[in-house]
Amino acid sequence: MSIPKEPRQLMINLMYLVLTALLALNVSAELLHAFFSIDKSLNESSTLVEKSNKQLTKAINEQADAYSQFEPFRKKASKVRETVASFHKYVGDLKVELTEKAGGIGKDGFPKRKSDKDITTRFLVIEKTGEQLENRILEARKELLALVDDDEIRNQLALNIPLNIEPIPEDSDKKTWSEFKFKQMPVAAVLPMLTKFQHDAKIAETAILNHFSNEISITTMTPDAFEPVIASNKNYVIRGEEFRGEIFLAAYSSTADNISVTVDGRDYPVQNGKAVFTSNPSSIGARNHKMKIKLKNPLTGEVKSFEKNISYEVGDRSVAISLDKMNVFYVGVENPISVSVAGVPSPKIKVYATGVELKNNGNGKYFAIPGETGNASITISGGGLKSTTMEYTVKRIPDPVLMMGNKKGGTMSPGEMKIQPGLIPMLENFDFKAKCKIDEFEVARVRDGDVATAMNKGGRFGTAAKRLTEKAKRNDIYYFDGVYALCPGDKVRRKLNGIFFKIK
Repeated sequence: MSIPKEPRQLMINLMYLVLTALLALNVSAELLHAFFSIDKSLNESSTLVEKSNKQLTKAINEQADAYSQFEPFRKKASKVRETVASFHKYVGDLKVELTEKAGGIGKDGFPKRKSDKDITTRFLVIEKTGEQLENRILEARKELLALVDDDEIRNQLALNIPLNIEPIPEDSDKKTWSEFKFKQMPVAAVLPMLTKFQHDAKIAETAILNHFSNEISITTMTPDAFEPVIASNKNYVIRGEEFRGEIFLAAYSSTADNISVTVDGRDYPVQNGKAVFTSNPSSIGARNHKMKIKLKNPLTGEVKSFEKNISYEVGDRSVAISLDKMNVFYVGVENPISVSVAGVPSPKIKVYATGVELKNNGNGKYFAIPGETGNASITISGGGLKSTTMEYTVKRIPDPVLMMGNKKGGTMSPGEMKIQPGLIPMLENFDFKAKCKIDEFEVARVRDGDVATAMNKGGRFGTAAKRLTEKAKRNDIYYFDGVYALCPGDKVRRKLNGIFFKIK
């Protein structure tokens, strides 16, 4: 383009060039601010993921407190937390150092030299800090995967966890990963890159902790001691009748096969966590038997012994109270019990209860209906029997397990997520006909570092929650947290552990 000779036209052309330059500067400023918006979203997402990781770690520790065979999982979970925390701090220090090299924080809250490309090239490429970062990413990834014993699951996690070094494209002229990632990139673009590495480490931590929790089948109950127990259908027996009792160890794990039982030196087979002891007394009076239970730790081989005496009275008359379904009463449901008496006509038997309402169904069948947690007792008298009182504990219904579809978390296809109607609180291994209801929860969708959330009333997805789940795409992560539910008998709502799904 020729330079105009006329001063007026020359001035117009110069003003046009200046205006064009100013427009370019404005667009650049908007882009730079967009990078910082991404960085903020990634940090908020990491905070949400860290909350989930703390809950998983707490649950693993509770199981290790209750069962010594789960202690290795406590140590592995601790190692996962240490590895990710160390990597997170290392990357955080890089971000601080890069910000200082960019002149510190300006009045707008961003680095003063946020558009500078030479700073990042010199710091991360020429000074080889990016190469050190690459090594730290690979080391952290290797340490985390090494904690998974199962080869198949380890290989699956290796494909899914985002903490990794992506290959350099074949058509790229860059020779190293750090050059490909950081050369001539502005400070404003590099900072969210570093934040993403921190976020990827948190996601990897979630995946491995979730694997550990599945391995030990975490439940909400945490037994804190082992106690020998004998459960018999009668406290007294008629002369010549059989005495039958079930011996079991409280807090027994149904997945373990490591218990042996002897009574008076005789071995009794253990099936489904209990041994059946039988005796046929031929005369009245007191009877005593010595019971011994041995528990072997399947991981360490350590053997612990527990001893207790079995005592019962043999007489002409007897009374026994047995719970039809379990050893406690639960608030909010009808607890069926049976009262049986030997040698006494039923019309002469009197049954009284404190702490519960007792409903008589005839033929020795009753419903105990507690109004609140605490203690209760049932007293039997009449027909010449000495008044007998049995003490019981009244508990609330155990916490339900959250499910969506038929899953308790993990992975789900986009199509599966889109058709889900909501969250379901399942009362697992609970024999009573009782249902809990979801009161409210929060759902969060994490997509490429962006987090979208919605509050939901009730268990079924409302408009906002349904809108989020219908957007499900591969590599999305959905968190369902802040879940509150009401079960029969509850006077206040209870908080449940959240669940999350990764879309594959």
